[in-house]
Amino acid sequence: MASDLEPTASVFEQAAHWWELLESDSASSSDHREFGEWVARSPERVEAVLQTARLVKAAKAPRVKWPRTSAETLIRDAKASGKTVLPFSAARLINSVTGGEARHPRNRFAWAAAAVLLLGVTLTLFILETPKEFTTALGEQRSVLLADGSRMTLNTASVVEVKMHKSRREVRLVQGEALFEVSHDATRPFVVRAGSAVLKDVGTLFNVDMRARATTVTVVEGKVDVESASVADSGTQTERGAGEAIGSLILGANERVVVTPAGVGAPQHGVNVAASVAWTQRQLMFEHRPLSEVAEEFNRYNKERIEIDSADLKRQEVTGVFEAKDPASFLAFLSSLPGVEIRQEGNGSRIVSMHKPFKGARP
Repeated sequence: MASDLEPTASVFEQAAHWWELLESDSASSSDHREFGEWVARSPERVEAVLQTARLVKAAKAPRVKWPRTSAETLIRDAKASGKTVLPFSAARLINSVTGGEARHPRNRFAWAAAAVLLLGVTLTLFILETPKEFTTALGEQRSVLLADGSRMTLNTASVVEVKMHKSRREVRLVQGEALFEVSHDATRPFVVRAGSAVLKDVGTLFNVDMRARATTVTVVEGKVDVESASVADSGTQTERGAGEAIGSLILGANERVVVTPAGVGAPQHGVNVAASVAWTQRQLMFEHRPLSEVAEEFNRYNKERIEIDSADLKRQEVTGVFEAKDPASFLAFLSSLPGVEIRQEGNGSRIVSMHKPFKGARP
């Protein structure tokens, strides 16, 4: 809020403050109302906010080339010059809105209304063009309600970028896992990109788990059009040969598919979707999973890693349900297996191995 600002803050510092506040999840309706009142008081404030929008957009441009001069040098030179260079002047903005009669009392209200309208259009276009990023830390989960009514739930250590257009909705899963509950809108397709997978939704509930080598898509409800990124970008379709990956398919409820750079794999039918989304309840559900994979799942949620130092032990399969933030229960299960020993390292990690028989002992 404006009360958080220093009394001596410049108009550009105030604009930056408002931008940061209104872009955050904590902005209230009163904050938006107070901002409208603040920005309508002078053309300099409109100009400052528009300049802030341009600077933020320019800073996020993928091709931007930053100067090699240090930030300290740039700040010192700017202070020494005592000048602020802008792409357009406040006077020009006033003249364009009011026809050069901004000082007339009757025109000030018209100018303020036009300025707010201009600012609103500019900010709307900027927000539509700029992806919003949502992240979770190790062990954290987060549910986000999007502007279109869709909801996405992020699993541990995940990064998602959302970009809303008038004609489409684009989401990019940069890393991790997310559950998407999409609000149907035939005029605005909902597209999710995750690794080698491109998913086009028709109003449904589906889970996307992106790993280093493959992305697993599981549909809980509805249908999802699944394509490999190469097919989606080229606009061509491919047919499946015996044992080969395909370019695209329609995935229905209780179905799963794995997408790799080679293409879309064979769909798995009648899968237990409860196991795929158990993480939303902070649980890990396994059905005949190798211990090596189970240990890696626990490592996704906890700082203290579990390392299995035995090839035979890694291959043993496990079926059960564990609490994601309770690796002690998994370690207790491992310690109950015959011949297993667990030692703790200085960094808190646990090394799980098998007892080695004494060399002098007879079989």
